[in-house]
Amino acid sequence: MINPQKLFSSKFIHLIILFLLILFLASRSISMTIEEEKKMGEKIYLELKKEVEFVTDLDIQAFINRMGYSLVSQLAPSSFDFKFSVIKSLEPNAFAIPGGYIFLTTGILSLAENEHEVAGVMAHEIAHVMARHIAQLIEKSKGLNIVSLAGVIAAILVGGGGKGSEAGGTMAMALSEAYKLKYTREMETDADQNSLRYLIKAGYDPNGMLSFLKKIYKINLTQAPQIPAYLSTHPAIDSRISLVENLIQVGPKVKGPFRSFSNFNRIKIKAFVEEREPNVSINHFRSIVEDNPKQVEGYYGLGLSYRKMGRLDKSIEALRSAQDLSPDDPEILKEIGISYFLLGRIEESIENLESAISHQKAREYKEDYLTLYYLGRAYQEKGDFTKALQQFLKIEKEIPNNIDVLFSLGSIYGRMGQKGLSHFYFAKHFKIKGDYKNALLHFRMALQFLERKSPEAEEAQREIKNLS
Repeated sequence: MINPQKLFSSKFIHLIILFLLILFLASRSISMTIEEEKKMGEKIYLELKKEVEFVTDLDIQAFINRMGYSLVSQLAPSSFDFKFSVIKSLEPNAFAIPGGYIFLTTGILSLAENEHEVAGVMAHEIAHVMARHIAQLIEKSKGLNIVSLAGVIAAILVGGGGKGSEAGGTMAMALSEAYKLKYTREMETDADQNSLRYLIKAGYDPNGMLSFLKKIYKINLTQAPQIPAYLSTHPAIDSRISLVENLIQVGPKVKGPFRSFSNFNRIKIKAFVEEREPNVSINHFRSIVEDNPKQVEGYYGLGLSYRKMGRLDKSIEALRSAQDLSPDDPEILKEIGISYFLLGRIEESIENLESAISHQKAREYKEDYLTLYYLGRAYQEKGDFTKALQQFLKIEKEIPNNIDVLFSLGSIYGRMGQKGLSHFYFAKHFKIKGDYKNALLHFRMALQFLERKSPEAEEAQREIKNLS
């Protein structure tokens, strides 16, 4: 008869030996310095902006940021400034680039059953950054320059469907190079080991990581011989499942309660709408409400889908149906306010957006940045520039460098006659957009009006040096 205690001990000893081996492998020297890695990461990130479509929805961005930083807060002090982004793609995939830039696709959010599965994916990528795995792979791929790297990573994330795929087959060539950025088994084991620790410390259910790996494994079986994009860079899925199962089994027993996000189902719906053509998502959500006329989420998704199509009247109608089923729901009030704004009915927009904020406060929700953004735009249209600016600055403080918010700041400062700040924020907008010519132009114009030693002037000078 097998002695369970002896079996446990042998497993534990095996894991300790494995962990020590990983530490040895991870400690191999990397000639690239941290600062070089951060600079390379920023350059790849800006090139990647040209290759793939980023999600700018502030609800999705706030969700990803809150989750990402809840995990990062569990790390030892790090030289990396982590930045989290979501890419529009049906392919469930995730990837990290040097310097702390982490990307998830909308396909990850749509596929995940709960926030713990998403957290497992994010923690794994954070672990790759902390171990500097991607820097090691790039050093081995000496033939790839920054533009090529961006193309390869775009191919990894969207499977050849990036912005540049129509012009000249750049993405197709990049796919053939993607194997150069494939993590080794040792790297994957290292990342799984550390990510489980991050998850538990941050209050997430570690079983979420395991259940998501099993989902990817099932996709692999159904798509064979085609390999899912996630597995093109994250190999040995079956071995990883076994390892994570063993680590959870022999590790500390975690019972909860676990960290949760009240709006995760709405985030999933938004991701679903973002990554599909409007007619596809309209048919999907219409079938849901036809089967169950009391399904709030079905009407919510239908309202978002109609808005994406430009059918704002139908959007408001669907969202009103959702409101009838869930009165005073701040998420629904917000979306009604947005549709009214896009329809040009500013007073009704402000009424619904302010009502959404009131109900958010009553429920002690965190500040909702998408509500603030459209409230700012509505105030701007009304001519109340001071109130508009207050909303935009609140968002910029918490979610810096959102391309839409930067444009709005440039616009509102211009309307207020503050030319230096107007040019400064337009410059940042164009830089994030990948339009370096206009970014440089606006940074130079900003210096003509900004106070010489202001933080904005100093940042503008640095950017001019980097972009020249």
